[in-house]
Amino acid sequence: MNSELRRKFLAVLTSLAVSLVSFLHASAQGEARVDLYDLQTEAFPAMTAALDVFDAAGGFVSGLTSEKISVLEDDQPRPIGSLQERQPGAQFVVAFNPGPVFATRDVNAVSRSDKIIQALRDWAAARPGDAADDFPQGRRDDVSLVTTDGLVSLHRAAGDFLDALAAYQPEARSIIPSLNTLSQALDIAAEPAAQAGMKRAVLFITPLPDQTALSILQSLTARAVQLKIRVYVWMVAPKDYFFTSGATALKDLAIQTGGQAFAFSGEEDLPDLETYLDPLRHTYTLTYTSAIKAPGSHTLVIQVGLDGQAVSATPVPFDLDVQPPNPILVSPPEQIVRQSLDVKTYSVMKLAPTEQMVEIIIEFPDGHPRPLVRTTLYVDGQIAAENTAAPFDKFTWDLAGYISSGQHNLQVEAVDSLGLSKVGLGVPVTVTVVKPQRGLQAFLMRNSLWIAGGAVLLAGAALVLILFAGGRLRRSSGAARRLSRKMRLDPLTQPIVPRAEKRGLQLPWVRRRQTAPAYLVRMKGDGQPVTAPPISLTGSEMTFGADPTQATHVLDDPSVSPLHARLKKERDGSFYLLDQNSTAGTWVNYEALTDKPKRLQHGDIIQVGQLSYRFMLRKPPEKSKPRIIPQK
Repeated sequence: MNSELRRKFLAVLTSLAVSLVSFLHASAQGEARVDLYDLQTEAFPAMTAALDVFDAAGGFVSGLTSEKISVLEDDQPRPIGSLQERQPGAQFVVAFNPGPVFATRDVNAVSRSDKIIQALRDWAAARPGDAADDFPQGRRDDVSLVTTDGLVSLHRAAGDFLDALAAYQPEARSIIPSLNTLSQALDIAAEPAAQAGMKRAVLFITPLPDQTALSILQSLTARAVQLKIRVYVWMVAPKDYFFTSGATALKDLAIQTGGQAFAFSGEEDLPDLETYLDPLRHTYTLTYTSAIKAPGSHTLVIQVGLDGQAVSATPVPFDLDVQPPNPILVSPPEQIVRQSLDVKTYSVMKLAPTEQMVEIIIEFPDGHPRPLVRTTLYVDGQIAAENTAAPFDKFTWDLAGYISSGQHNLQVEAVDSLGLSKVGLGVPVTVTVVKPQRGLQAFLMRNSLWIAGGAVLLAGAALVLILFAGGRLRRSSGAARRLSRKMRLDPLTQPIVPRAEKRGLQLPWVRRRQTAPAYLVRMKGDGQPVTAPPISLTGSEMTFGADPTQATHVLDDPSVSPLHARLKKERDGSFYLLDQNSTAGTWVNYEALTDKPKRLQHGDIIQVGQLSYRFMLRKPPEKSKPRIIPQK
């Protein structure tokens, strides 16, 4: 078998193989198809996807309603939120690959190239202009032109594309066609679309490739299929050549990518490009609310009911990070002091404050904020407040039932619209209850008005008695004068009246002021006293600390423990200081106290945490005078 026969035999085999593949793909194209793409998860749980539905003839199925569409998320049905049909336009690239065969003219001396360019001009002239008012539905085609001479027009509107065609005057007889034109067109069509949902298409106008270019054409076909770019082919050649292997390969390119092939010998009417592009300008935008509650990989499937049967799209896998909301307490108080508003309050049920405002912030670690359905405030594991409607970030903590001091643990729980919940970290809060004073002094202070009124009444009664007694004294004054006269006349017979001793008036309820035998003077860091009243040490035992319920002398400083130190006075007048397991320690003359009491001397420096005091006796001991011992 010579080389010429071998070449023809291989050409026939190639043509048969391409025809078989084309037949198989044509059979597949005869079925309805659903394409699901562009799934958006950024607004989770609101999910958005684009959907294309084609009938068995390859035409776009318009006018679908949500009742005919089913959403399966991880094989579980989900209701459709909305379904909108849009016309975003098409991303269209014309790949003009002329050759000498384009220069052939008809009886009117019009070349094939001129007829093709005129058909493109007619289509572009019929398209709307660039004004936004010309696109009431947002439809605007993105048109590009590629030739064997390189890029001519890139991402233009139809009007600009028309100008590019007018300037293009190819010399077809001298041009060598190349498949690089198709390769460049695929590159341009694969660029990001100007609008979401725009479909990609290429019109490849070319002569028939020779045998050596078939392998390259097959590679470009596979690439177009992978990029989901439809390729429409206008084959320019004499009629007798449309059954060659080159023509079959071009038909296969169109069939595999979902396009169409047209054979043009110069006599046929060229197709209207609108028949190609109009079905591509339609798409559906579908939204639904996801029910995913766990992070990981998931799948989405769309089923469409067409002609009594369900047509399913290829499952779309996607990854999603889903975590429960995290509630965080915002600057909770470390301590809440409940005490009387005035001295007249004696009931622990009337202490203030009666409530505390608690604020929180809620963050979503997965980056997908979602609506909340409930937030709950727990105190020591029990529900203290709950929100089932906005605002969810504020609570009112009822404090009326807290009548004794103690530490309480605050936690917050947040539940989102997916049912995911989380309890935040606990925060300790100390509730200090300063109970009302009791005893005689407290009784007098609370009933001062009644006591004052009683005192006025007593004073009035005393005044009445004095006035009554004064009248009696005046009546007896005459008898006294007569008696005095008799005494002067006969002193021996009268009794001797003793003189009354003079005594000062003393009231039983008046206490003498007790003088403190010692006191503490507050000192600055440089050792100088602070201009503040000293602490008088009058009792037999005194305690110092930050908690008013545990200490008789409250020291307001963060370094002071609730019960910091204890001071005892012995019968002999000496004072002993003990530390009460404080955090910052108690120091005397810069020496830390141990578990043993330390006797204080006049002038000792005492440090309670970061506070410094000087111990002073009211009657300091006398300094012994120095003795001079003469030397012998």
